[in-house]
Amino acid sequence: MSLVDKARIVERLTKELNAYPRSLRRVAMFIIDNPAEFGMKSIRDCAEATSVSTNTLVRLAQKLGFESYNQLREPFRAALTASASNSNTTQWVNELYDRGGIERVRADTVTSVIGNVTEALRHNEAEDIEQAAEMILSARNVYLMGTRAPYTLIHYLYYVGRMALPNLIVTPGHANSPVDEILTVEAEDVVLAVSISPFSRETIEACKIAKSRGAKLILMSDSTANSLPLKPDVTLISPITTPRNYKDFVGFDSFVGFFALAEWLMTTLVEKGAPDTKQRIQNFNEYRKETNVFWKS
Repeated sequence: MSLVDKARIVERLTKELNAYPRSLRRVAMFIIDNPAEFGMKSIRDCAEATSVSTNTLVRLAQKLGFESYNQLREPFRAALTASASNSNTTQWVNELYDRGGIERVRADTVTSVIGNVTEALRHNEAEDIEQAAEMILSARNVYLMGTRAPYTLIHYLYYVGRMALPNLIVTPGHANSPVDEILTVEAEDVVLAVSISPFSRETIEACKIAKSRGAKLILMSDSTANSLPLKPDVTLISPITTPRNYKDFVGFDSFVGFFALAEWLMTTLVEKGAPDTKQRIQNFNEYRKETNVFWKS
């Protein structure tokens, strides 16, 4: 099996998606949106994640020409292994698996992290990143929106981005909800929202308000299903696969793919920005040095 096999499977699922019955369509969307996570999940875990029976997963595999679920999953597992950038890394990960115990958890973590970052950067098109950057650079204000776990990513984007873009606004701010702060949005503004499964009601409602007022929307999510009611101008997808799956436990999601997308976006913003954008970053760093914000040993 190869990366080509995996790409062909995803392409076929995407083309045939609307022709599938509901249960098969649910699984197909999960595979399309979360190829790295699918590569790691057992048939029982995948059935639980998609709320279908294990027989449904077997049926989909057979429909695609595979004899079993494991045979369908194999190209996705191979892609995760191939994501380990060189043979030394692959050998090291295999040695960790062989040791078992807590070392197996470390191996799963390495595979998950590399897989999430690789899939996030591979799954999204350069044209989408470029469009998002152009929207941000031409906006009057850019509202960075995220609640709960995504709030961490929002603050990272603000901390790094404010050096080049003084018009960034974090929502929600202190003592407010996203809806409170989005009420001042106008058609000349852009909202960059981060929302993952299970989707935050506050974030979705605030995005709807922003769109109704004519603002453009950039959505970062783990699923295209999240974007359906919002009609974002740009959607950026990252898997949130974690090394272990725990029954009835929600909240332990991986954000490394989102941070990789954020770095790609920030680099593009600097590259496409006017000369004064780079000058603002340089001035910001010089000011930090002059005010001795960094410790000197």
